[in-house]
Amino acid sequence: MLTEAMIRPTLQSLRQLPTLFQVSEAWGKLELKLETDDTRYWVTTEGVPHKTSGAPINYVVDYVTVEKRSADGNWDLKAVYSPEAWKLSQGFDYCQMLQAELDRLAQENEEAFTWDGLRRIEEIERELEQAHRVVSYLSEKVRSRWGE
Repeated sequence: MLTEAMIRPTLQSLRQLPTLFQVSEAWGKLELKLETDDTRYWVTTEGVPHKTSGAPINYVVDYVTVEKRSADGNWDLKAVYSPEAWKLSQGFDYCQMLQAELDRLAQENEEAFTWDGLRRIEEIERELEQAHRVVSYLSEKVRSRWGE
């Protein structure tokens, strides 16, 4: 079964969406910005400015909280992303999208070779190599911030 690879929305685009629902607590405020059939995206708009040992991580301003719908229909917390980790996750999404396209083109070109097909494969390979370098850089950036 093939699934269409998608790239998560940028933090900026999430911020610009209207608020569908909000949760305000003593720690701060989370705003539901996007809901699909199986995923909810919350952005922390008020809270602590950076990670601290006393505050829940999803109450850090600009962090993205992701919930997934479970088999029983309830929403379960799946992950909380810092802005840098969110960019990294987008990079992973993009690499998966490119790899799926590369696999599809390779299969097509194996079945019916064309020089244009080969050139397109080489373009995608170069793009994927560049994307891997960016993901590696972002990964180091996220790893270096874990200690903060």
